[in-house]
Amino acid sequence: MDMSDTNLVLISGPVGVGKTTLGEELSGTLESAGVAHTFVDLDGLSKTYPRPEDDRFGEKIALKNLGAIWTHAFEQGVRNLIVARVIETREGAKRIEQAVGARRSVVIELGASDETLLGRVRKREIGTGRAWHERRALELSGLLKRSGIADVSVDTDRKSVQTIANDLHQQIAWL
Repeated sequence: MDMSDTNLVLISGPVGVGKTTLGEELSGTLESAGVAHTFVDLDGLSKTYPRPEDDRFGEKIALKNLGAIWTHAFEQGVRNLIVARVIETREGAKRIEQAVGARRSVVIELGASDETLLGRVRKREIGTGRAWHERRALELSGLLKRSGIADVSVDTDRKSVQTIANDLHQQIAWL
């Protein structure tokens, strides 16, 4: 099965920026427009314990699971795939492309001010992992700004998720 005509959109950004929230909203926008698609939060596909020692963040497990999900969706005629995941390098995007057989992807990088990121993390993380998530959000924010892998950059400060999803829906050439 040749899955090279997959329209792959990768939603990236630091911890707490709203990747999953935007992916879900974009999915709803596409559904309302009658556009066949699949949305996957890649982090959810890595939730396996124990993980192999060589797969600390569960990327190998997540990509294998993503490949299986996409194979089933593709067999049903779906050609548009939206994946939410922190993507730090072009190689990270390539690994996702390879997992689903896509020729290329569009990387959408979400950004926000440090204040906004920390506020969102503090609303979401109430347990012992809060301090780690706060540090990681700020670390990734700086790293991703310098990475230059984004095809589309979106500042999420003071914008509703609906507005961002509608704007992206208009910018991306869905099949």
